[in-house]
Amino acid sequence: MEKTEKPPYSVLFKNTIREKPWLFIIAYYIYSYPGLSIEELKNTSGLKIDVVKRGVWWLKKVGVVEERNNKYYISTTYSKALESTILNTCRLGDTFILLLDEVYIVYRVTSGRIQYWSIPLKYYEEIAYYERATSGSYTLSNIAQILGVDLGTAKKVHRLIDLIKKCWQRSNK
Repeated sequence: MEKTEKPPYSVLFKNTIREKPWLFIIAYYIYSYPGLSIEELKNTSGLKIDVVKRGVWWLKKVGVVEERNNKYYISTTYSKALESTILNTCRLGDTFILLLDEVYIVYRVTSGRIQYWSIPLKYYEEIAYYERATSGSYTLSNIAQILGVDLGTAKKVHRLIDLIKKCWQRSNK
């Protein structure tokens, strides 16, 4: 019988986030504040207790999180994977921007819940290229026309560009 090799933990973690993007926020807080209880995670993250409990349950199920004495930690097998993912994250208050391979995911923690949406990296790159080339910014209708997308998607691309500019400004201070 042939033994099948497990993919690297970074791939497993990314697959988990692709399937359930909202889990990234829970993992982010456990990584950033190791050793917190469910109640402490709730208070630190601003999330409702049911969201925290469900997120921790899923992360424990896939092996990302370990529990010791009712405190939660990123498992040693996933710590490097999470570290490299967090390097591709910008946090602006209650908003998080994550670059996960070829997709940007924008998260917002609001009213105790996690809202998120995603935009392909190529959309961001194309509009950013045009803005650099013309030294200007584009309207929603311009973005929609250039990318061949609806106005809702164009609005998200525009918002993403603004958020990434804020991330750059913050990191270059």
